[in-house]
Amino acid sequence: MKKFIYFLISLLLICSFSACNSPKDKVLVSLGEYNDYVFYSEGGFQDYTDYAKYYYTSVSIEENEYLKKIQESDFAEIDKHLNDFENWIKIFKDKDDSLELVVKYDFNRNIIDVEDYIYIRSEEHTWDDGFTSLVSYDVYFFDTQTLTLYYFHNNI
Repeated sequence: MKKFIYFLISLLLICSFSACNSPKDKVLVSLGEYNDYVFYSEGGFQDYTDYAKYYYTSVSIEENEYLKKIQESDFAEIDKHLNDFENWIKIFKDKDDSLELVVKYDFNRNIIDVEDYIYIRSEEHTWDDGFTSLVSYDVYFFDTQTLTLYYFHNNI
């Protein structure tokens, strides 16, 4: 009987942990099935940085409910987020330049143009000293020339 109770408790724990999985990424799902991807992450439970690339062979993006075509006026906002993201890469590199995220980060801003699409979800915080900084963001950049979705996430 004890074995059965231990089995039941174990089964309940496993089920409860699987129920804690995060919901599907709506932006990623909105593009349909990708062929391949790479995903790199550094950090812990609530303080982490992710970089990913998703490769597609075809995408119908013009009517996407999340990604919008980049306008010239978007470049400042894109740069603000990429500057912050690349600053975190530098911090990780200074700590340990052999980290996978550091070694594999290969984004080149020169590929960004007005034919591409972007979605940015972010939060800023103003500190007691008046300084405002990004504290959490997801940036999805879709390069139409290579049919690649780049994903940048940071959360402090």
